[in-house]
Amino acid sequence: MKKYFYKTGLALCTLVFLCGCFDLEHEEFGKISSGNFPVTQADLQTAAIGVYNMLGDSYIRHNLDYAGITLNTLCTDEMNTGWGSSWQIINRLSWAANNNPATECYTRYNRAITKATRIIDAFSRSDVDENAKARYIAELRVLRALYAYALYSLFGPLPVVTDPNVANDVYTEYRPAKPGSGEYVNFLIAELRESWPVLDNKSSSENWGRTDKGTALALLTKVYLDAKMWDEASQTADEIIRLGIYDLLPSYQDVFDIKNEGPDNREVIFVIPKIISNTNYAWTYFACVMPSIPRYKTKGPAMNVWGGLKMPWEYYDKYEPQDERLNTIIRYYTDTDDNEVDFRQVVDSKATGAIPMKFSEDPDQRGENQSNDFIFFRYADILLAKAEALNELQGPTGESIELINKIRRRVKASEINLADYDRDSLRDFILDERGRELYNEGWRRNDLIRHGKFILKAIERGIDAQPYHILYPIPQAAINENPNLRQNDGYEQ
Repeated sequence: MKKYFYKTGLALCTLVFLCGCFDLEHEEFGKISSGNFPVTQADLQTAAIGVYNMLGDSYIRHNLDYAGITLNTLCTDEMNTGWGSSWQIINRLSWAANNNPATECYTRYNRAITKATRIIDAFSRSDVDENAKARYIAELRVLRALYAYALYSLFGPLPVVTDPNVANDVYTEYRPAKPGSGEYVNFLIAELRESWPVLDNKSSSENWGRTDKGTALALLTKVYLDAKMWDEASQTADEIIRLGIYDLLPSYQDVFDIKNEGPDNREVIFVIPKIISNTNYAWTYFACVMPSIPRYKTKGPAMNVWGGLKMPWEYYDKYEPQDERLNTIIRYYTDTDDNEVDFRQVVDSKATGAIPMKFSEDPDQRGENQSNDFIFFRYADILLAKAEALNELQGPTGESIELINKIRRRVKASEINLADYDRDSLRDFILDERGRELYNEGWRRNDLIRHGKFILKAIERGIDAQPYHILYPIPQAAINENPNLRQNDGYEQ
C-alpha cells in the first residue's frame, strides 16, 4: 500500500505529503541540490519571494480570467457576467474535463507548492541562524498550505509535492493516487498547527504580505470550518481573538480604502499585495466591474473600463436599505457626461446587476492596472466563523448572536434577537450574513458548499447543475501524465 506521509530529517517538517511530479507544463525553477542551493539568508529570502508572487499570478491574476477568485465567485449567486466565452462557462457551471477553466489554477498552485518545498529544503540545509531558519521554514509551510488549501477547495484531495526528493527531481517515477479527504485535511492541520507558534504575531511594514501567526490561524480556522470540525474552528478563532491585535474598523468602507493599506489596518489579517509598476502583479478589478455603458465617471485619471462583472440584483436586495455595505455596491452613479444614472434601469448586455465597487479607487491608476491590495483574510470573517461554529455546537447563544450583531452594528443593519432563532434558522442567517459581509472576497463558493446549497442555488438560477459540480475537473493533461490520478466523479470521459 502506498504511503502518503513519511518521515524526513527536517525537524519542522516531520509530517510530509508524498506526491509525484505530475504538474502540468513542468517548470524548472533551478535544481536545488547539495552543490548549488542558496546558502545565505538573503538568497533564500529572494527565492521565497517567487512563491509569494505566484499568489498574484493565480488567485487574482491580472485580468481575473481563470483566476482563483473568479472560480470561487462567478459560479455562485453573488456574481454574474455580461461577457461570453470562458466567463459564461464558469457562471453557468458548463465546464467539462476537456473545457476546463480551472486548468491554470491547478498548474500554478501545484508549481507554487513544489517551489515552496524546494526552498524549505534549501533553508533546512543552509547555515542561516537556527531561529531565523525555523521562522522562515514555518512561514513557507503556511504559504504552501495556503496553496494546498486553494487546490483542495477547487479539486478535492490531490497528491501534492512536499517530498524534497520529488520536488528536486531526485525521484521522478512517483505516480501516486489520490489521498483521502481525511488524510489531506490532517496534512493541512499539521502544517499549520506546527508552524503558527514559530511565526511573528503580525507582519511589519517591511514584511507586509508575508505569512504570520494571524495568517496561519485564519487558514486553520477555514480548514476546520470547511471540515465541519466545529469545536476546533471555534477554539482556533479564539486564538486569533486572544492575540489582541485585530479588531473591526469603525467603517466598512475604510477596510478596503487604499489609504488604509498596511499593518495599521487592524481588521486585515493577510493580503496579496499588488504593485502597479509591474503589470504582471497589478490587477484589473475596477476595469472588470465598472460600467462601460453609461460610462462610470472615475475620480482619478482616465482608466480603461470593460464592465463585464456585476452583482445580481437578487443578491443586492439581500441588504437592508440602511446597510452601509451598500455604499460599496453602486446602483446610482454619475457618468462621464455628468448625468445621474440608475443602473438598475439601464438596458445593456453588461447591465446584469449592481456594481460591486468593494475597493476604493486607486488615485494612481492608469489604464486598467490598479495597485490595491487584495484582502485574503480579515477579522470580520473570523467572528462570523466563530458564530457559525458555536451555533453548530450549541444552537443559538448570546455569544453567537453578539458576534453577528457586532458585524451588523458597524454597518447600521438591524440587530437580531436570540429569541427569534433556532439552530437551523440561524445557520441560514449566518450564511446570508457571510454573503453580505464577504462579497467578492472569494468565500461564497466554499460557504455554499459547506451549507449544502451550492447546487441548489445554481438550480434556482436556472442552471442544470449536478452534484459533481461542487468540484472542478482535474485537467486531463495531469491524468495523462499520471494514470493513477483518477478524474473527479462526473467528469470521466
